[in-house]
Amino acid sequence: MPKAQFIIRWDDVSFRQDRRKFQTLVDLFVKFDIPAVLGVIPDNQDPDISLEQGDQAAFVDELRVLEKNGWEIAQHGFRHIKHTDNGGILGLNKASEFAGRDYDQQLQDLEQGRDILTNFGFNPVTFIPPWHSYDKATIKALGQSGFKTFSDGLFLYPRLTENLLQLPMIFWSVPNRLSALEKMNSIYTICLHPQLIRDEDLTRLELFFKDYRPQVVTAASLLEQTDNLCRRSLKEMVLERIFAMTYKRQG
Repeated sequence: MPKAQFIIRWDDVSFRQDRRKFQTLVDLFVKFDIPAVLGVIPDNQDPDISLEQGDQAAFVDELRVLEKNGWEIAQHGFRHIKHTDNGGILGLNKASEFAGRDYDQQLQDLEQGRDILTNFGFNPVTFIPPWHSYDKATIKALGQSGFKTFSDGLFLYPRLTENLLQLPMIFWSVPNRLSALEKMNSIYTICLHPQLIRDEDLTRLELFFKDYRPQVVTAASLLEQTDNLCRRSLKEMVLERIFAMTYKRQG
């Protein structure tokens, strides 16, 4: 029987982050040989998550080592600046770096951010929007900017959106009822924010890793499986519909 797979992504990663908490997470993931998807802010100018001065060169060197060990370097916005109050397609937050701005502005920011990461020697294929806020113009601009995967969306199964492999994100911590998730045979993204990590979160992660380490993947590693991942059985279509109706009632 096919097993569920899990992507664990970290948002708000930059050389200005809380260094101690970031390193604590790194140590735990390395201990269990778990690859994470790091949502790196190319030019972090958000004062709320600029917690230290940091050493950018040393930070980039560390990212390179992690990438060589199977971690994925993804792009998390451009400067993580709130430009609008637009919650975008998902409407989870009244803040956005992208949603509500015109296409050319969004494209310029995406490309400038990608250029920064490229100049550091990375080739990001996955994009993560700050505040989970994006609109149709964002998706169009992502394809134009060279991205291949897109991490966000409140649905059960991966889908192809404007030729992007869109991987849904519905968990902000290790989920409960993992046996039930196994039966749905999907790919589940768990979104972490290193600066918010608590001891109890680390304990839950460690217990999860002991049982599910072989089922943790990166977004980029799934690209070659895009066609199969986006194909639905009748059972999966029914489950997707039930999830959408349930979320709408709770929202």
